[in-house]
Amino acid sequence: MLLAPFVLALLVAAQPGPLPQPSAGAVSAPPLLASDEACAAESDYAAGFDALVYGQDAQALELLERVMLVCPHHPYAPELARLARTRLEPGARLAQDTLARPGALPPEAVPREAPSQGARASLTVVQTMHGVTQGILLCAISHCQDTRAYVALSLLGGGAGAAISLLTTRGGLTQGQAAAINSGTVWGFGYGLASMSSFDLEGDQATGMVMAGALGFTGLGILVAEFARPTAGQVSLTNSGGLWAGVVVGLLMATQEGETRDFIGIEQGVVGAGLLTFALVSRNLDISRGRVLLIDAGGILGGLVGLSALYLALNTDNRDALLVGTSVGVVAGLGTATFLTRDFDAPDATPAVSVVPAAMGRHGGMGLAVLGQF
Repeated sequence: MLLAPFVLALLVAAQPGPLPQPSAGAVSAPPLLASDEACAAESDYAAGFDALVYGQDAQALELLERVMLVCPHHPYAPELARLARTRLEPGARLAQDTLARPGALPPEAVPREAPSQGARASLTVVQTMHGVTQGILLCAISHCQDTRAYVALSLLGGGAGAAISLLTTRGGLTQGQAAAINSGTVWGFGYGLASMSSFDLEGDQATGMVMAGALGFTGLGILVAEFARPTAGQVSLTNSGGLWAGVVVGLLMATQEGETRDFIGIEQGVVGAGLLTFALVSRNLDISRGRVLLIDAGGILGGLVGLSALYLALNTDNRDALLVGTSVGVVAGLGTATFLTRDFDAPDATPAVSVVPAAMGRHGGMGLAVLGQF
């Protein structure tokens, strides 16, 4: 019976940081034994107990020591004072900090992605290659006659890309931000090359369109990275959405006769719509890059299954039927993989165990309290 308040205080010892003040309905201190000395220290004892329960260890220790001066044989105050003194020691504070690790915090209090040097490295590599390509294209549009000019401009462009990437990210960069910028560069080159056919561009105009597309989409990626701050998984989902939209519509359009220019123009619009749609959808999703890769694998496998099933079942090489079957298989594979991986990013149900030093018994001694989260 004498250990009841000790156990109660020990249970709340794991609460890190300042806690709210006692309110209506809060736990109250057990009554003191009836004696004149006990009654004289009752107010200090009750205040010290409340302070200990609500994490105000220094104040609790002061009040409890005052109680022990008035009532040296108090049944509870010595134990609670030892507990307060133990919680004030560096080891106990370290244990409380352990409980406050990111795994024990609510999800909204944990950053989705932290800056990393790996993100800076990936950005630097891609933008170095971007700079090299821009240097070569610049020399081509300028009609350089000397091979050394190509080498010099490509070196200058690569150096500029690396330097800008490193100098502008000294404050930190997340994997999602790096992926957004790099994806913008890749999509920019893709749209620039596609525009050569959709707009019937040739010569310097075609070269200029590729350069402008890469630079423009890279700038768009920088804006997304700065203001939207997506995660790597969200960027991957956006890229996959645009890519698979283009694949499915392309397979279906291939069954129809038409001009290559019209085909590429429609594909550009479909891919752009897919990118924008999945960029908006991903804002409300906490999805990992690994899950997106599994969904992509499902789309590939589904397309192969659809193609093979029609070919084997119908024993035909009808081009249009095979294209339609492949597109249906891709959609089915993407949907199936999305459903099967619905728990892929769920947190592991791994028990978390922490050890907190605590005073044991009325006659001194130290012990350990084991706290578990299951």
